[in-house]
Amino acid sequence: MRRVLVGVTYGGIALSVALMALVGACRFPSAVPAMDGDGVFPRLTWPYTSDVWATALLWAAMISGFSGVVAGLAAGRGGPRPRGLVAGGLLAVGVLVAAPPMGTTDTMDYAVYGRMAVLGHDPHIMTPREFRATGDRVGALAPEPWQDTPSVYGPLATGTEWAAATLSGGSATGTVFWLKVWNALAYLAAALALARLAGPGTRARVHLLWTLNPLLLWALIGGAHVDGLAAGLAVTGLAVAGPSVCRSLWRSGTAGVLLGAAGAVKAPYLLLGAVAVWSLRRSPRALVALGVGAATVLAASYAIAGGAGIVALAHRGRSPSWNTPWQLLVPVLGRLPSWLPLAAVVLAAVVAARLLRDRTRGPVWLGPALAVCTAWVVTTPVYYPWYEALVLPLVALAPASRLDWVQLTRALVATVGCLPGLAVRFGGTWLRTGPLPYVVPGALLLLLVVLLLLRPAALRRRSGPECRAAASSPAS
Repeated sequence: MRRVLVGVTYGGIALSVALMALVGACRFPSAVPAMDGDGVFPRLTWPYTSDVWATALLWAAMISGFSGVVAGLAAGRGGPRPRGLVAGGLLAVGVLVAAPPMGTTDTMDYAVYGRMAVLGHDPHIMTPREFRATGDRVGALAPEPWQDTPSVYGPLATGTEWAAATLSGGSATGTVFWLKVWNALAYLAAALALARLAGPGTRARVHLLWTLNPLLLWALIGGAHVDGLAAGLAVTGLAVAGPSVCRSLWRSGTAGVLLGAAGAVKAPYLLLGAVAVWSLRRSPRALVALGVGAATVLAASYAIAGGAGIVALAHRGRSPSWNTPWQLLVPVLGRLPSWLPLAAVVLAAVVAARLLRDRTRGPVWLGPALAVCTAWVVTTPVYYPWYEALVLPLVALAPASRLDWVQLTRALVATVGCLPGLAVRFGGTWLRTGPLPYVVPGALLLLLVVLLLLRPAALRRRSGPECRAAASSPAS
């Protein structure tokens, strides 16, 4: 039976990545944004370029990939070997880096922001529509959905976009390629850090839930969302801190720099920094080192970005996304209520308190981080499937539990609900005006209820031997 499960694992994931590559090669207009060049990926002539074909291929890709991950987890210790999963992950990352951006227009926004920065404009002030009016060739490719919205990402994200645009020589295709390279390096660094934290016995689990997880590969490498860069920095920072958040000053300071950098890419990743601070509450010197490291990066980043970056951060998330359970209030109330942000905070506190009751074996920070980050992701009024990059690394480090299936299913439902990406429709019938506005939020609401009612396996936490040694070192 385990051989069958291993076969399903590799077969399902290989099929998933192959279908993603096919969509990229065919350049389906509903899944791949318009570019100013083909890049390094081959272009295939496909006679069927309708939204129906793009949606069907991508739904098949996500469902087969999800099935492969589930089969691998079900196989347990006799399942896929870590080396095979790592090799598959490297191959999949390489293919998707070479492919054009898929399933989102966000990547083109990043390219536009980077081009703005190269030309001396402030992406936190200038909108893509204003930049398009300058006649710039990259600005002309700015996608429609965010035409009037300046960058809402952190200043370090803008810095990586500037670097990509500089290296590209003014090409949107080249800018996107370099953005994918940054994401790929961060993604693989996170895989290495997670494998180190997990230890030999559970590395296959880490690589299934992170390294070779098609749902994450699609969002973070295929779509090149900045969440991949933020997750890579944050997870590497936690690995430097160690399983027990070691009290070594240099390690705490380095961890603070990396966690602060993650927050300077995307603000929600500051939640992991807050958990690290809590874990060091009994070691004032190490706590100061971590705080100084994080504060230095954040202060320098926002000083360069100026006040506009802070304003953009403050205005982030004021428009709830269409696919969250909160949208189910609209048919009842006729609109989204003004008290929605407060309700989201209260619900997040309830979910976090519920999850904190289950003691999780593993790094000392894992239980609190898993509770806080999961609570935010499942309750935030602004949610997209790539937000799972904040939670799934923590799920991968935790012992197997029902939370695996809840978060994987959430990622699948949310990802399928956003496909094919640039247009969510079958032919001329928009699914957002049909069943999808109720099916996806309803499914996510059901999974939230399941999360609150089902109790993950209660397991005791432990600390790693290397951190106990570090804690007793002279630098402690």
